[in-house]
Amino acid sequence: MTTPDIIQKINKIVITSSDDEQSLNRIHELMDELRGNQDGYLACESLIMLLEKHPNIEFGTPGEPVHTLESYVGHYEQLLFASLNRIPTYMTVWMLNRIINGERDLNKWQKLVDKLKNCSVHNKASDWAKQSAIDFYNFQTK
Repeated sequence: MTTPDIIQKINKIVITSSDDEQSLNRIHELMDELRGNQDGYLACESLIMLLEKHPNIEFGTPGEPVHTLESYVGHYEQLLFASLNRIPTYMTVWMLNRIINGERDLNKWQKLVDKLKNCSVHNKASDWAKQSAIDFYNFQTK
């Protein structure tokens, strides 16, 4: 399946709950297909939007969309940061924390931690996203 075909399918997915095994299995299948494509990084925006569109869904620990995004280092980070500015979700906050865990440059680390703190008070974030941002912030700063 081509990357544009996969993007189209990702954009049409509607997940009703974290127990929606049919949709979550379909995402898993699409991620397997996507990672097999040389241009799979083109789907990063659609994957970020999938997480943003479903703020109350836990896709796994952290799940196939996150693992797939993280395989495209250099292609997804700015899209993630833009999403965090629009509406932090539990999964995107978790992704930010994972980036912070790997950051060795102190100045960059501090900017990322500040972004995490901003997520904890974002007016469009769910209580779940805010609490996870607080928990990750406390973890990072203590």
